[in-house]
Amino acid sequence: MTEEQAKEYLKIRGCPEFVWRGGSEALIRRWKELVTTVETGYCANCLIEEYWNDLDTRELIHDIGYDAEVRESDEKFAAMLTATNIKHWHTDRNSDYDFWNYGYPKNAAGFFFEDIKRHILREF
Repeated sequence: MTEEQAKEYLKIRGCPEFVWRGGSEALIRRWKELVTTVETGYCANCLIEEYWNDLDTRELIHDIGYDAEVRESDEKFAAMLTATNIKHWHTDRNSDYDFWNYGYPKNAAGFFFEDIKRHILREF
C-alpha cells in the first residue's frame, strides 16, 4: 500500500485526523515510543483501556502493511510480555498474527497491574 493509500484507508476507517494525516510514519513512531515506554514501565496509573488503545496503533500498522518496518520494535515488545497464552484484546476474532493482543508487560505495576488482574487474569 502506498503512503497515500494508507492515509486514505486510515481516514475511511474513521481514525482521528491526526492519525490519518500522520500516516505510516506517525504510526511507526508511536509504536516505537510505546515499546520504549513499556521497557521503562507502562503508566502505573493508566487503565487497561488506555493500553488497548495503544495496542491499536500496532493493529493499524499491520492493516496498512508496514509490519516489516517495526520488526525490531516488535521483537523487543514481545520479549517484554508475559502470560502470552491469554488473548485479551480483539478476542472476537480468531487470529494469531497479532501477538501484541496477548499477554501483558512483565513490569506492569500500580493501578495498571490491578486493572490487568481484573480484565486479563480474571479467569486464570
